[in-house]
Amino acid sequence: MKIIRERTFHVDIVAVITCLLFLTVFLLSTFVYFRSRNTFLELARGRFAEQAHAVIEQAGKYLNAAQISAEVSIELLKGDEIELGLDTTFERYIRGVVLEHEQIDLFYYGNEAGNFLQAAQLGDEIYTKFINRDSGSAVTEFHYFNADLELKRNETLVDDPYDPRVRPWYEGVKESGNTYWTEPYIFHETGKPGITVACPVPGADGVMKGVVAADITLSGLSEFLRSIDSGANGLAFILDASGNLVAYPQPEKMVQVEEGTVRNLRPQELKIERITQGVRKYEDTHLEMFTYEADGERHIACFSPFPKSFGKQWTMAILAPEDDFLGPLKKTLMVTVLGSGVLLLLSVVAGVLLARQISRPIEQLTEEVLGVKDFNLETKHRIESHVTEIGTMNAAIQAMKTSLKAFKVYVPASLVRRLIASGEETTVGGKDRELTIFFSDIADFTTHSESMAPKDLMLQLSEYFEQVSRVIDEHKGTLDKFIGDSVMAFWGAPILNDDHGVMACRAALACRDAIVELNREWQQQGKVPFHTRIGLHTGHVTVGNIGSNQRMNYSVIGDSVNLASRLESVNKIYGTHIIVSQGTYRYAQKKFICRILDQIAVKGKSESVTIYELMNETGSPGAEDSEALAKPFNEAYRLYLDREWDQALAILRGILEIHPHDKVTSIYISRCERYQVSEPDEDWTGISRLSAK
Repeated sequence: MKIIRERTFHVDIVAVITCLLFLTVFLLSTFVYFRSRNTFLELARGRFAEQAHAVIEQAGKYLNAAQISAEVSIELLKGDEIELGLDTTFERYIRGVVLEHEQIDLFYYGNEAGNFLQAAQLGDEIYTKFINRDSGSAVTEFHYFNADLELKRNETLVDDPYDPRVRPWYEGVKESGNTYWTEPYIFHETGKPGITVACPVPGADGVMKGVVAADITLSGLSEFLRSIDSGANGLAFILDASGNLVAYPQPEKMVQVEEGTVRNLRPQELKIERITQGVRKYEDTHLEMFTYEADGERHIACFSPFPKSFGKQWTMAILAPEDDFLGPLKKTLMVTVLGSGVLLLLSVVAGVLLARQISRPIEQLTEEVLGVKDFNLETKHRIESHVTEIGTMNAAIQAMKTSLKAFKVYVPASLVRRLIASGEETTVGGKDRELTIFFSDIADFTTHSESMAPKDLMLQLSEYFEQVSRVIDEHKGTLDKFIGDSVMAFWGAPILNDDHGVMACRAALACRDAIVELNREWQQQGKVPFHTRIGLHTGHVTVGNIGSNQRMNYSVIGDSVNLASRLESVNKIYGTHIIVSQGTYRYAQKKFICRILDQIAVKGKSESVTIYELMNETGSPGAEDSEALAKPFNEAYRLYLDREWDQALAILRGILEIHPHDKVTSIYISRCERYQVSEPDEDWTGISRLSAK
């Protein structure tokens, strides 16, 4: 350690020059890389967004064609019952619909009598099916056609158990009275994923007489996903509202048979790491654009929800490795780093030579000063340098020597040497004690300072400090210091006071009220009002004299001081005026009205602290209104921690109707609504981690 501490100025200069050169090269290369990286990523994000929009538009067209076909069929079917059966006009019509639209696997109509007519395409074969219940029993006839629509064979089935009236698509239309879409599922006859759209058909009396429907395969969307350009190794897929795959470039991999039942897989079940990690981060954050780690490399992801007008809660996802876009940039950076390294080596050699020219005269000056320390006043070196400061320093040392030579006549040299060598210092320190720390700050003070003349700002700020100082003094607090527009004070020292928490709370409320009155006067005078925010925390600190023998300050230091300062700034998040910590709340809970705000972990701290809004003193004017707000909110917060989102929301929305500008209530409504959609992890405890000081 001694070698590290005691080094020559020459070494320092070489080190500084080398570090500056290295830092310059590093910062320049880093700046260029990240600036270019961000540009490339922005281009990638833009392209991903365009691709997502194209897929969403394609999906709309893909599905709407089936809905339009069903709705057109209503015009043919409504009114009096038309002839149903094979070799009828309507049978030929639905057969044509299936042939015209490749995404439609089956097109069919069922009525209230249980009769059912269907057309379907299975590979190269087309068949129509008619179930007739007019005779009381269900008789099913099949016609099978080849690609040229030539009849190949007939089949008849007696007592067919299939009844369209009990199918989910029929019941869904009957219940809603409107066009009905099912969720994606696997079709029984084809094994393909798809959805069904069904429309009600009114009779002559306006009452629904049947339902026309189409089964739509989603394989066309999978084909479209394979065609989009999402980078050399990009991947695109579509998720439904339950998080199951709707479309995937390899559709055969998105389904699985379990005990004879076919179902759509969730992305995680594909067991592809980059898909699993990307979907997991999206479910955790709900960010539409983000980057993440998977398989040892960075990936970029785009999750774009389909618009509400689409009618289905689907999400388009595109994933791609960053290197698909940043590979050329990284190669350029490597060449730049190698060239910079050569330049850095040459610069270090030049720096060593320059450092020698600068450091030699300083080393000689050091020897001269060390001689003065020992009261040896004879000149040892003739110092020459082109550096002005070194010449000035040399002249000053020589003048000092001349003065000391004169002083040496009146004071014995041995005595001066002992005084110089003693180096005694006065000890300062303090005591550990529990205090309540107060921090206040003016909201938007930077904006005020930019819009006001400096003199006017100083005068108005002095009035503000006068009011705050007066209140702190009246409530027996110790004013520590002014820090810009902030005020720091504490209670419990130097005079011991067991009620320091209570007195600090009263002072905070009095400051709030005094500033409100002061703002009223300022507004009448045409001045800008100052709105204050206050943070209180009770905890152990070191209190005493801090400073030097020439100048000391009676103050406090410790982690509790930092926390009080942080609480003051937290007011900005919740739109409150006074926040107190759990430590202060222990003193305040029986004499003041408080509402719980949150459990927070401030930046740089792993442990959380419960915080409260100090609203009013019990029995004071306005206390009843504060109690009417605090009591239901505290109950809503309890339900929030118990994950009772619906009950908590009911209370919070009632509060917001009475207090529409209460930001805290709005924050918790937003949180509950978010957790209704996506439950937090099992180890969730309600702690909010703050990313800013």
